[in-house]
Amino acid sequence: MFRVTHKMRDLKNEHFNSIVHTYGTELKGFAWRYVKDPYLVEDIIQEVFLKCFIHLDKLGDIRSMKAWLYTITKNQCKDYLRTKYHQYVIPTPEFFISSSVTPESEVMFQQTHTEIHDSIRGLPEKYQEVLYLSCVKELKIKEIQQYLNLNISTVKTRLFRAKRLLKNYERIV
Repeated sequence: MFRVTHKMRDLKNEHFNSIVHTYGTELKGFAWRYVKDPYLVEDIIQEVFLKCFIHLDKLGDIRSMKAWLYTITKNQCKDYLRTKYHQYVIPTPEFFISSSVTPESEVMFQQTHTEIHDSIRGLPEKYQEVLYLSCVKELKIKEIQQYLNLNISTVKTRLFRAKRLLKNYERIV
């Protein structure tokens, strides 16, 4: 009797592991569309698979495992979105950033600022101009095109090349 129970448990574990392997990544992507938080997605998926494991013996009656798992995932996400925690606590980027400015952080900021300006000044003037209007003045491509009286594809190309040159400069440094 012990061997039969042991074998049944092993079969149940194998079946469960194959379900997790088959649907885990898909369900994470699905949950992400609802909650947009990687840690919360992990918690939700863990709850989904916990329910799956608990009810694994009853899954023979279910016609589509995938549809059942997606339904559970959707319901878990909706349950979270209904909670008061989600409604009242909305972490912003400032929440994660320390508000105190240290001398070390100030020096790092100045150094980064100087490096960025030096790398931009190293670009050809036609790229500097488009990059300045796009990033500093925050003009749209259409506005840059009108301001410089250039073809819109020329503006896009210059902006793309300027960014690519900056990335290459970043890799060298």
